[in-house]
Amino acid sequence: MQLLTSIPKFLTVILVIVTSATGITASGSERTDSLMTVLDDAIGNMAKYLDHRKELIHELKNGLDTLTDPRDIYQRNSDIIDLYESFVSDSAKKYINDNLVIARNLGDTEKVHDTTIRMALIYAMNGQFLNARDLFDSIDYNSLGVSKARYGWARLKYLQNLMISTDEDSQRELYHLERLAWRDSLINLFGVGSYLYRKEIASRYIETGEYDKALEIFQEVYDKSDPESHGAAMVAKSLADIYDLKGDEEMHKYYLILSSIADIKQAVKENESLLALAELLYSSGEIDRAYNYMSVALEDANYYNSSFKNSVIARVYPLVEMSYIEKINAQQHRIRLVMWLVALLAVIMAIIALMFYKQRQTIGRSRADLAKANQRLEWASTKLAEANLIRERYVGYFMHQCSLNVDKLDKFRINVNRKIKANQIEEVYVMSSRPLEKELDELYENFDRAFLNLYPNFIEEFNNLLQPEYRYALPKGRLNTPVRIFALIRMGITDMTQIAGFLHYSVQTVYNYKSKVRKNSILTSEEFEEKVKKIGTLAQ
Repeated sequence: MQLLTSIPKFLTVILVIVTSATGITASGSERTDSLMTVLDDAIGNMAKYLDHRKELIHELKNGLDTLTDPRDIYQRNSDIIDLYESFVSDSAKKYINDNLVIARNLGDTEKVHDTTIRMALIYAMNGQFLNARDLFDSIDYNSLGVSKARYGWARLKYLQNLMISTDEDSQRELYHLERLAWRDSLINLFGVGSYLYRKEIASRYIETGEYDKALEIFQEVYDKSDPESHGAAMVAKSLADIYDLKGDEEMHKYYLILSSIADIKQAVKENESLLALAELLYSSGEIDRAYNYMSVALEDANYYNSSFKNSVIARVYPLVEMSYIEKINAQQHRIRLVMWLVALLAVIMAIIALMFYKQRQTIGRSRADLAKANQRLEWASTKLAEANLIRERYVGYFMHQCSLNVDKLDKFRINVNRKIKANQIEEVYVMSSRPLEKELDELYENFDRAFLNLYPNFIEEFNNLLQPEYRYALPKGRLNTPVRIFALIRMGITDMTQIAGFLHYSVQTVYNYKSKVRKNSILTSEEFEEKVKKIGTLAQ
């Protein structure tokens, strides 16, 4: 019993060890964790979003063959470039080159410049910085018209990637100062208070360290945007950068997740948020997700064909991959430990189960013996009750019968004496020679009445043991000779000589009656007689 009472404590210790070994933890805010699940679901459906963008591009391409005006073709190509620009760099270059040819053939300098700027942007995103600078330098910024904004944005992207690519602080500072200058140029292009003005001034606040002002503007812009658009993804990335600079890791992660979700749903392959999120998760110890997200970011970079993004990922990916492998190895070690613990637990449980099984067997045998004893006691009680009932009723019956017989003998004696005194010897002879059929019939009638009073359903139950065509239809309250034989057997009289004497038949006649009835039974002879002996018992 002491072993059994200590089992729950032991199992609790085992469960604590197993839980610790498997490394089950919970961290992060509920909102961010829920949003991470949405991101995982979006990553799982990337193929669907990719097919959607391909379908949009395919529809635009199909319409090209029907266009004849070069300007219409140029515009359709521009729409295709918009879809390819953050999707597949080589395809974007192809349509940019097509538009450059069209623009030159049209002699439209503005279109030539605009197309050249778009190519410079592709080079900048691919890390082809020398090619990008050559194209930027080939354009006189002051001569540009509506393309000035595009030029400024492309130049900012170019300088941003240069800052990321260099390891020299002094060089990075020069690029930063140049970015500030270009940001100011962009701000001056837009009307004060306009949407683009507010976005650029907010970006300027970030670069000058005025984070709260930038946060207020970008939050307002984001709240008014479609959260699944590429524009919202870029604004969310800016919000994430601000919170990062403010040291708010939770909000930094939150907006990186929102930005990543929007980019994935737009099938944007040239994205920054997912990689930044992977690095953040890696630094906070969430190795599994960091590895998964970085793998997706690497796939996107390869799809876009960006050597620059690949080089950025290559700085961190080996560290993440190594940490992931180390974690897998640690998990495998813990799993092996858990398996040993589970095996130990299984052995202990098997021992306990065996103990319980043996106890149950012992208890079961005791219960079975007790049940058998109870059955024997119940049977004995039943037989005793029946014997008492038979004794009470039949003692009374035979006392009455004996009294009647004594009265008859006394009357017969008096009558004989009277006849002898009167010298009526012939009449005495006649009286003594008369058959006893009347007396026997009276005896059997009284027996039948007493027996059926004791076992009122005997005839019905007896017939149920016989084949239908051999069942007995008897007068109410009476038995016939074959049934009377088995009635005597039911009362416990099994000696054929006693039965024959009571019925005034020979033993062979009684035996013949008995055999004939048993032959007509639906049971074997032994089963039939046993069933007859149990008719009317309290428990059959």
